[in-house]
Amino acid sequence: MKEKIIDYLLENADPSIVLRIKREILNNLSPSEENDLIEKIISQKNIQTILQAQKPDGWIGNYFHGQSVSEGAGMYDNMEVGLRFLAEKGFPPENEYIYKAVKSFLLEEPAYHPNIKPPPKAPESDYAYTALGMYLMRSSVIIRAGYEYLLPKNEFINLSYDIDFSFNTFTNVLNHADLDDVIDYSKRKLFFKQGTQWPCSYDLRNLAHSRGWRNAKNQSLLANSLNKLFSLPHDRETHVYTYIKERFISPAQAFFHSGIYNLGLMEEDYINFDLLELFARCGVMHQVDFLKNKYEYMLSQINADLTINYKMPSKERNWGPYGGFALEEDWRTKTKKQCDFLFRVLIVMHYVVCCSLENR
Repeated sequence: MKEKIIDYLLENADPSIVLRIKREILNNLSPSEENDLIEKIISQKNIQTILQAQKPDGWIGNYFHGQSVSEGAGMYDNMEVGLRFLAEKGFPPENEYIYKAVKSFLLEEPAYHPNIKPPPKAPESDYAYTALGMYLMRSSVIIRAGYEYLLPKNEFINLSYDIDFSFNTFTNVLNHADLDDVIDYSKRKLFFKQGTQWPCSYDLRNLAHSRGWRNAKNQSLLANSLNKLFSLPHDRETHVYTYIKERFISPAQAFFHSGIYNLGLMEEDYINFDLLELFARCGVMHQVDFLKNKYEYMLSQINADLTINYKMPSKERNWGPYGGFALEEDWRTKTKKQCDFLFRVLIVMHYVVCCSLENR
């Protein structure tokens, strides 16, 4: 099936998918071919939205995280999504747009607006509250851009610290016998007890795209943590907040109670292709029964002729910048939609094997 998918995608898919297959899976991409494919990708509408929003200092758009009509930030022309999407489309770390964007995180000037450019140095409190804070998000996109070991020396960003922090949020799950250990019931809403470290999707992104934490012992420890996490009785209806300065704030896609359902992880017939890829990149798929079953379910949805049985639920009518990462320009034809699905299946299959075996 893997070879059939590769052949189909090389013939029918978007240039970004062709580029990533040749670079990541086949390891057969010449510099000239990469340049030709990048030029084709640059002309695409979503990429032009990002590149035209990049400022002279490298910052993308008028917002750091999310959309804002008042700030003139759309779905793609904000820093978090813009940089991540360029990496998803296959732009290499040394590309001028990627390089300028990453370096802009290190600039103190011009003056920062809290919603546009966070100050370079993270406050200590940013790590004191559960699944909250823009600085882990910042690290996740820098790491996704390929800069774990390439980030220029600076006094603001310590990617190794953030990767270790993210790893510890997962392994901390093993320290709690029950979810009530980490929930405070003392106010009108439920919230994480102060000082609780609990994993969120940004922690997963930090681990999936980095290498510094990887060895057989740590991968096994992460697998044990995930087996424990998925075995806990999460409540679909219960939302748990992070409480900070007398305010209840929703944590950033925490793997906790209703959040784990919002991400689609606990629903039997739902596949979150984005998260499944991240877990595969961590090398734990076959060590975590819950994920292994999801992986097998995903493969069962692909027919011998490469048509797909899986029907996207109404809550996810299209893949956006926070999930799925559609690399095709549009889904106006069945073939283009099929290419996006098959590419995510292919990339999960690839990393399930290569990441699981790399430290054995």
